[in-house]
Amino acid sequence: MSASRIWVGTYTDDMNGSATGIGVLGVAADGSLEDHGLAAAADSPSFLASSGDTVYAAGEGARVVSAYRVAGNELHFLGLQNTAGELPCALAVLGDREALAVACYGDGTVDVHPIAPDGSLGKTGQSLRGVGKVSRINQDGPHAHAALQIDAHTVLTTDLGTDDIYIHSLHGDLLTRTGSLKFPKGTGPRDLLLHPSGLIWMLAELSHEIFVLKRDGDTLSIAGSVALPGAEEGDHAASLALSSDGRFGYAALRGSDNIAVLAVGDDGATLTPVGTVWSGGGWPRHLVIDGEYLRVANQLTNSVVTFTLGADGLPVQHSSLVVHSPTYLLLA
Repeated sequence: MSASRIWVGTYTDDMNGSATGIGVLGVAADGSLEDHGLAAAADSPSFLASSGDTVYAAGEGARVVSAYRVAGNELHFLGLQNTAGELPCALAVLGDREALAVACYGDGTVDVHPIAPDGSLGKTGQSLRGVGKVSRINQDGPHAHAALQIDAHTVLTTDLGTDDIYIHSLHGDLLTRTGSLKFPKGTGPRDLLLHPSGLIWMLAELSHEIFVLKRDGDTLSIAGSVALPGAEEGDHAASLALSSDGRFGYAALRGSDNIAVLAVGDDGATLTPVGTVWSGGGWPRHLVIDGEYLRVANQLTNSVVTFTLGADGLPVQHSSLVVHSPTYLLLA
């Protein structure tokens, strides 16, 4: 089953985008998307997360996080809080909607905001920061980029700038950083995906790989890695997704503007390159599996492209919709 509605994170003029806030898309009977207009005006709400009837947005350029109550195709503003970190770019709702983790690309800070019973956000309760630098493009210092809760008490964050994944213990609305996993220089950890097997996939933006990670008690180790098919020099890998049947994985490649396709073994650890297809636009920043469809947000060509997925896992373009500066697709 596909979603009935998709919230769209975007870039507005403060981040050189052409959108005006959070958009909302409907899904037609044939699987194509329909533009249902503006759900909420906001400055560069580039990443979205949800819990129940509440949607959270990272205001990347404004250094804020906002909360909204869902009301049909509209989002009613509940309030915002400033982030301690610069350029908040990714969010994760933690626990039983107890806190919001905010990964801040600008200075590598991971902020934690308590969530009130009504879904609104409190002021920054914590700021955890990575250290070090690799002295390569996009690695001039810490750059936090993703947060993922993998069980009741464990939260992972990536640092694209220092080639680390940080491990945290969650208690209520507080995180305790308990360890880290270092990757080879120039890897650029960006995105995370929890496979149903319990393994974790990490997408490397700069080295164009997927690393498979396994847990060893309270630590992580690298179980294997695979190069993304079709990746070209200068590409920036951007987003991970797993097909509904678990047989194929997908990653976006900004630059060559392709979608890399990999076959996935039943154990979640075996990834085999299948091929690539064009993303249908420029700079595919985010992709998401929506039932039998793959939806791709092409930031620089103002489009969200829908693909059908065949038995071989290769996406086939189905339709395209004009959407200004899309950066994130949140299924609802």
